[in-house]
Amino acid sequence: MTPTVNVVYFPGTNCQRETLRAFERVGAKAHLIFASDLLQGRSRLDSADILCLPGGFSFGDHIMGGLVASVLLTHGLKDQLANCRQRLILGICNGFQIAIRAGLFGPHVTLTWNDCGTFQDIAEQPHVVARDHGTPWLRGLEGETLTFPCAHGEGKFIFTSRQGWRRVLSYPAGANPDGSMEDIAGIATADGQVFGLMNHPERALHRDANLQFFENGVNWVRS
Repeated sequence: MTPTVNVVYFPGTNCQRETLRAFERVGAKAHLIFASDLLQGRSRLDSADILCLPGGFSFGDHIMGGLVASVLLTHGLKDQLANCRQRLILGICNGFQIAIRAGLFGPHVTLTWNDCGTFQDIAEQPHVVARDHGTPWLRGLEGETLTFPCAHGEGKFIFTSRQGWRRVLSYPAGANPDGSMEDIAGIATADGQVFGLMNHPERALHRDANLQFFENGVNWVRS
């Protein structure tokens, strides 16, 4: 069995090809799907084992990062998104913003502008994997410190309740680039199947641990 992945992109998305290559390197059959093909019925959001929402600036990040794309998913493709929720979903950077605005992590979380008030571009950003992460996306990486680029302007994670999600990645003390509460760098749903993070493992695949994000998802489908 060859696991399949839909890498869905929108006007302004710019990391779809790096993300596609990451999944292909670990043995998945990955497809690039453009938003208009979904809306016109030429493709389906739920036609693969894994849904990935890659990084970039969907619809120019007008209003707020990921909002317009999230409305497209929750209103135009509501039933297909619900089907995807029974599988694995990965949201990277703008894809994480879209997933949050689409309610995939519940109503108690959001992302806003970095504390510095501007875009952060850090090539070697460290992230610590929680030992009790509970998500297949991070299997075998418990306690590891992973390094990959940070590149975002609206990445400050804020929450009002811990219901419906769990912290799975943290910034080391003193190395929080956006001001996220409790140094949170990535979260997963309570069942672990939806994983979102603001930074870019697909841009640093020369490090095997970063490629393992994608390999873990593919292997979970195989098993």
